[in-house]
Amino acid sequence: MAKLKNKNKSLARENIIKILYQQDVTQYELNDICKNFIDKREYDKKYLSSTLDLIENNKAVIIDKIESNTDVKLSDTSPIDRSILFLSVSELLFKNDIPPKVVLDEAIKIAKKYSTEKSYKFINTILDKILKKIKQND
Repeated sequence: MAKLKNKNKSLARENIIKILYQQDVTQYELNDICKNFIDKREYDKKYLSSTLDLIENNKAVIIDKIESNTDVKLSDTSPIDRSILFLSVSELLFKNDIPPKVVLDEAIKIAKKYSTEKSYKFINTILDKILKKIKQND
């Protein structure tokens, strides 16, 4: 049962990335994209919805956290990498019920699937820096 729940959350994360990517590329409203987004597989739709709301409501904080941990401007990264970073950083900052190792593992897995080898290493470096700072503040 736990494996199925984790798989559903993994699929939800992939779908969050796809939705954020579409928003980044098309500049459409998040609600419009979500209405038209169809995935026939079973996934945690409640998690998807709450996480997208969390990202939307905290976008400035997330952008600041990402940009303060890299020399690369967020606007200079690919839309898919930005989407992965938005999801992962939001989970690290605001979803204390998710172990950081899970956040990093999922981000790397998704980056390897949808982006480049160089990108997954870049994403991992940023997330590692953010995680170290979070642990220092605890």
